[in-house]
Amino acid sequence: MYQPEKITFKLLAAAQILALTLLSACTWNLPTTVCHATGDPANPYEAMTIDRTQWNEHQMHPGDINPVPVGGCPTTVLDIIDGKITICHATGSETKYYEEITVSVNGLDGHGKHPGDIIPAPESGCPTSPLPITEGKITICHLTGSDGNPYQEITVSVNGLNGHGKHAGDIIPVPADGCPTTSP
Repeated sequence: MYQPEKITFKLLAAAQILALTLLSACTWNLPTTVCHATGDPANPYEAMTIDRTQWNEHQMHPGDINPVPVGGCPTTVLDIIDGKITICHATGSETKYYEEITVSVNGLDGHGKHPGDIIPAPESGCPTSPLPITEGKITICHLTGSDGNPYQEITVSVNGLNGHGKHAGDIIPVPADGCPTTSP
């Protein structure tokens, strides 16, 4: 005799077991280090190691980034829209060095561990040539606004570019022959 309530109960039990299995699989690598959103524009993210008891709080905390990307936490506030950010993914291709993609801020869809990815993408878009990134840092030419010294060569974190991804006139990365000596 066909008994739909028994089949429904068995399917519900199987779904619960699957959900618990997936939940434990998602948190097996705790403790983990996240970039905790501080709410302070001067220091927008703080690297924190969390354990199983803190996981639920930080998983739902708006703006937290999990895991900490290669090169550390971003130094500028990320533009997070519906839990997603736009990054420049280093493709490894010799013809198209970066691809602009939008990923989940929770887990970064694995891109937090990709060397060469730029998190977030600069406002001007992804670079068209490979960036010389060393230990998560890049050297750029910062436009100073001074006629006598129009550019200053500085090294910043590739994650957030210390806000320089939003500076009009900054040159990212520094050209092979150095920063220009005349105003743009």
